[in-house]
Amino acid sequence: MGRPAKIRREEVLAAAREAFDTGGFEGTTLADISGRLGVSPAALLRHAPTKQALFTAAMGTTPGPEMLPLAFLADVPAQADPATVLRQVAHAFVPFIQAKLRENLGRWVHFRRIAGVGRLPLPFDPAARPTPPQRNLKLLEGYLRRARRAGLVSVRNPRAAAFAFAASLHSFVMLQEVMQVLEDPMPLEEYLDTLIDVWKRGAIAKTGKRR
Repeated sequence: MGRPAKIRREEVLAAAREAFDTGGFEGTTLADISGRLGVSPAALLRHAPTKQALFTAAMGTTPGPEMLPLAFLADVPAQADPATVLRQVAHAFVPFIQAKLRENLGRWVHFRRIAGVGRLPLPFDPAARPTPPQRNLKLLEGYLRRARRAGLVSVRNPRAAAFAFAASLHSFVMLQEVMQVLEDPMPLEEYLDTLIDVWKRGAIAKTGKRR
């Protein structure tokens, strides 16, 4: 016995998102999507009347929880080693940026080629404040404020410092995967060795409490 034809909308959209990310709009058929679910293509039409409608629904806003890769920072104690914490931030944030970048580039390319779809939606609701990017930045800022009070970092403006560190991770991904400025891609660890060294020499206090 095969899988019953009745499937939830969330399942359909998740399968469609994966298929469109892989094959794009033109290269993906309803059969490609339905095959991932073990149902017939006709079963998809109960959730969207056309492939274009399914594409628009699937490639729009994504679920909220997966948009907060820095949620763990809320539980990081102020006494934690800043160099270790910042590496953890990078290891959580860079793969997240890479995945979202691939999704959004694919969406941009395909949305702009499809008449009637409209402007490219962000992978979150920009009207719902704070947005996921704002929440991630706030989590990093909050950690830096705690670490500054503990005398472990000496940044004048924790918000600007959080913005600068996050921007350096975004730049790592953009320069390598979009601009391709290096002939041989730089490993993340090699990049982090230098980035953390810059912070150690200029932002992370070596000894003692903040004056």
